[in-house]
This record gives sequence, structure tokens and C-alpha cells, in this order.
Amino acid sequence: MQNILIVDDKDENLCALATLLEQPGLGLLKAANGNDALRLLLKNDVALVLLDVKMPGMNGFEMAEIMRRNKKTQTIPIIFVSANDTKPFMFRGYEVGAVDFLAKPLDRNALQGKVKVLLELDRQRRELEIQLDEVRRQQQQNWKLLSALGDGLVAVDAGGEITFANPAMNQLFGLDPQVITERNLGDILVQSANGSTTPWLSSDIFLSSSKGERLNRDSGFFVKTPKELVPASISSAPVHDSEGVYAGAVFTLRVSANERAKADVLEELAKKGRRQSRKKMSTVLRMFERTTGTNLGRLANISLEGFKLISRNVVPEGTRYQISMVLPETIAGSNTLSFDCVAVWCRPRTEHPQENSAGFRIARIGDNDLKVLTQLIERY
Repeated sequence: MQNILIVDDKDENLCALATLLEQPGLGLLKAANGNDALRLLLKNDVALVLLDVKMPGMNGFEMAEIMRRNKKTQTIPIIFVSANDTKPFMFRGYEVGAVDFLAKPLDRNALQGKVKVLLELDRQRRELEIQLDEVRRQQQQNWKLLSALGDGLVAVDAGGEITFANPAMNQLFGLDPQVITERNLGDILVQSANGSTTPWLSSDIFLSSSKGERLNRDSGFFVKTPKELVPASISSAPVHDSEGVYAGAVFTLRVSANERAKADVLEELAKKGRRQSRKKMSTVLRMFERTTGTNLGRLANISLEGFKLISRNVVPEGTRYQISMVLPETIAGSNTLSFDCVAVWCRPRTEHPQENSAGFRIARIGDNDLKVLTQLIERY
């Protein structure tokens, strides 16, 4: 609901203005002097002020000057209402911030017409603020999600120049996102174990994305880190502009999964006389699909081979997911855990029919994430 504040030291004028303005969905606030009016302005959201000029104590011009110095009230439109319509008097009103000036006796049509326009402008302003707040919220949410991803995320333009890289690129490969941005992708990602540069137009990422195709590779790519070439797995997707013209690609990078590393973990557990079992989680952890940010559900138990989720959604069997989860503490130098998995089964929970239990098999996990997972199982 929108509010209009009417300020006049005479009760009959307040009642007359209220009668002219009264309509459904419109709140009318009344004040007989400047001090009371300012208190109402600070307590309420007001779309418009109809302000008498000649009042005892603080006059209308003085009240307007105070309003324009206060952050909460400085943009509220003011229409001065006065029997004095001389030019010097009106100019004074505009100097202190009035948007209009109405002379007494008031013309009903003129008053209602001006009020209607200003209320519509206020409504549009409020809608725009809500939209801007939503955009800012979405931007913050997207940035948090991008920052929380365990995978490196890189975007390139149609010429292969890097336009964006997330913080995980530093965590995984020691590459500062700010340093590599605006460099060519071939400077950091190659398709040769000897480190020779792969031209952008010859790279598999360009050849697939320029055709509108996705690319998923577990091997064959290498990231040039400050110390060495690191084998990487990649998942890329094309990007097009609003007119459908090819604009580049976005892709995730992770250290290639090493099945030998998993075998080494299992061997180490065997040496300690511990068998690999599913560990029931003692804290609430939620898993997210990295490409969409969708909350898949809360983790019930997990092992090196798979896990179970409690979800409100039905999970189709055989569906492959790229998973990320934020850890309750830093584990093995990481705040996140990421891997790919495949849904194996899904059924309603007996005790909570509105929820589903779903089982997943871990399909791909990097060496560092494997270390994180192993310590997570041990701690929780």
C-alpha cells in the first residue's frame, strides 16, 4: 500500500484534502505541524507529501529543507499547497525541492491528476528497486556457488581469450584467476603431454563448442601449472549470444581421476585392519548439482564407492550428476568436495513418504577430492 502525508495546521483543510484523495489501497497520514510530519516520515514509507507553506513554528519551506537533508526522506516528492501563488513564492518552493505547486482553492481534477502521476512513478520506482535487489541477490548467490565449486571453472570468448576463472583454479592448479584472465586458453591448457601449445582454433574445445556440442573428456588435457603439467579432465559447453551467434565456451576442469590412488587408499585401510564401509553422517551436509546449483538433498551415508541421499525429489535411475558440497570444516586443505556420480536407485522413505531415499555410485573423482572424501568419512 502507498501512503500520502498531508500536512496542514487547519483541521478543515486536512479533512478536505483527505476527502479528495481517498481511494482503495491508499493510506492517508495527517499532521498538523512540521515536527509531527517529520516523525511520521521517519516511521512510515511515504510516496508523496502534500505540504502547506504557512504553518506556526516550522513552516513548509523549512520542513522541506530538512527533508532534503535526510537520506530517508530526500527523494520523496513534495507538492506545496498555498493560497499564495506569486512567482517569488513559487520559486522559493522549487528551490527547497518541490516537484509542483498547487494554489488554493484547489482544483479537484488538477490535484487528483498530479497525485496519480506521482503515485505511478513511485510504484515503478519500487518495482525497479525490487528487481535490482533480486538481481543483486542472484549475483551474490551465483558468485558464492562459483566460489564454492570444487572444480576449476573457466570461460573463454570466441577467440579463445579467458574472460573468467573461479577461485578453484588457484586451489587446484595454483593459477591466480586474475592473472590468467585475458590470456589465451592455450597458455594454460594444452592437449600434449610435452606441453606444446594447442592453438585455439585447433583445440577440441573449439571444434566441439563452435558446432554447438558439449565435450567431456577424462584424459588428454593438461594444465600448465607453475611447477608442472597436471593431467586434467574437462567438461565444456558452448556459449551463444542473444542472437544465437557463437560467443565462446565455458568449462570445468579437475585433476584427472586416478583409480590407482583409490586403490592405494583401500590398501592403506586394509593395512590398518579397517574395512571400507558406508559411514552414516553425524552432521547435516547437502549436495548440489554444479551445473545448475540445484539442491539434490541431504547426505545420509557415504563410502569411497557411493552414497545415499534423502531428497524431496524423485531421482531418475541412471542419471549422471556433477556434485559439489560445502564441507563443515577445511579438510585436506579444501572447503568443498566435488565428484561425478550416477543414480542407482530411488524409492520413497517408509517413515517419511513425502521424501525419497536415493543411492548413487561415484563415477569419477579427482585425487585431491579422494583425499578429502577419505578424511570426511573418518571424521564424520
